[in-house]
Amino acid sequence: MLVAFFLIALITALLLPAMSGTWMKARTKRSLSNLHQIGILIADYQNNNSGRGARRTNGGHWGSTADPYHYYWGAMYEIDKRAFHSPNSWSTSDYEVDGPRSQGHVYTDYGFNAVAAFWEDGVANFEVSSTGMAREISTYVNPSITILAQDHFEATIDGNGDVPCYAFDYNRNALNPDHKDFLPDLVPGNNSETMLVEIFRNQNFSALLWGDGHVSQLPITGVWDPKWYTGLVDAAQEGWERRENGRYTQPPPYNYSKSLTGRF
Repeated sequence: MLVAFFLIALITALLLPAMSGTWMKARTKRSLSNLHQIGILIADYQNNNSGRGARRTNGGHWGSTADPYHYYWGAMYEIDKRAFHSPNSWSTSDYEVDGPRSQGHVYTDYGFNAVAAFWEDGVANFEVSSTGMAREISTYVNPSITILAQDHFEATIDGNGDVPCYAFDYNRNALNPDHKDFLPDLVPGNNSETMLVEIFRNQNFSALLWGDGHVSQLPITGVWDPKWYTGLVDAAQEGWERRENGRYTQPPPYNYSKSLTGRF
């Protein structure tokens, strides 16, 4: 009996890593499937609204709120909120949400790309604030290389220190085990390098939905192009660089892939 128990324990120990990897891959596929479905529903919404998208928001409310601006962007499209839960996520911003994740409020796991909206009003990703009009789909100059939404800690991605191609100023080196500012008890935060653990939650990959509706994964070791957030719109790119001093490089002295390996 002891030999049998030993063999069972040994086989279980050998199989667990493989089972865990398979489980993670299945959850990642689910996240990509969610984004694909979201893309289809957004396209349908635009087709039924003269090519216009929903208004701009910057919050996490699916339920009632006094200020419509604080609704979650997915709520604007009247989509089943369950599609906005990324299975591998464990933390998101608590800004203007319906309640804590511990109570089941886990449907704000994808951030909408509003970088162009933040830096250049004329190409706003939700609505043009000067007119209050929702953005038309035709204003996506290069939809196939423009991020629409992705794995993220924040509901709205505006480019002020919350994208992988940006040199984070807040909590820099928080993920580097060899640095004095390393955070062993990691807690993600807005506009912080610690957000990377959620952006790359899918086994060091980020799930992305692009403007033309296709989905893909990008690794933490990859080179992220700022133009994916501005869609090659020169005015938005120039405004972003002017305000952020062109800081589009990963902060030294380490590689993100090394810092995050084993922390998921």
